[in-house]
Amino acid sequence: MTKLNRRMLDKAQKTGTTAIFDGISVTGNIKGSHNLYLNGQFEGTIDLTALLLVGKTGKLKGKVKAEYVIIEGEVEGKVIAHEKVELRDGGKYKGEILAPSVMISDNSFFDGIVQMLKKEEKEEEEEKEEEEEKEEEEEKEEEEEKEEEEEKEEEEKEEEEEKEEEEKEEEEEKEEEEKEEEEE
Repeated sequence: MTKLNRRMLDKAQKTGTTAIFDGISVTGNIKGSHNLYLNGQFEGTIDLTALLLVGKTGKLKGKVKAEYVIIEGEVEGKVIAHEKVELRDGGKYKGEILAPSVMISDNSFFDGIVQMLKKEEKEEEEEKEEEEEKEEEEEKEEEEEKEEEEEKEEEEKEEEEEKEEEEKEEEEEKEEEEKEEEEE
């Protein structure tokens, strides 16, 4: 571990910060109340009630909700900040930002939309997003249930066909036995 990473780790442990270092790649969802320092790669959803700092080597693709977001690395997706978003020198951002305050450095790259929201509007936007996520989840569950039902119907149909086949075979065996008895 380099001296820089060791110092960052020590500082992170003292301040209640979670760190994803350069060389680490994570996919999934992160939810928490501590600061997050991202210098590695992350794809997915981040939901924090604290600071998110995407360091110079950090790369994030997905959706972010946090109190405060600082971007020094690369971010692609949607960022919702309760306080402020800072796109610092060398930072690259592509997507949509919703925040009451946004600072974009002259020496950064920005391709997207900024929507300055008052606190009430931001809360409404978050509620809307939560409803959309809930609807998507319900639709997914309905699809899974439908697939399970179709599979069950298919299994029942196969069982019924097997049963009919067995009955047919039994009838043929009986007919053969009767023929043999008649011949005797």
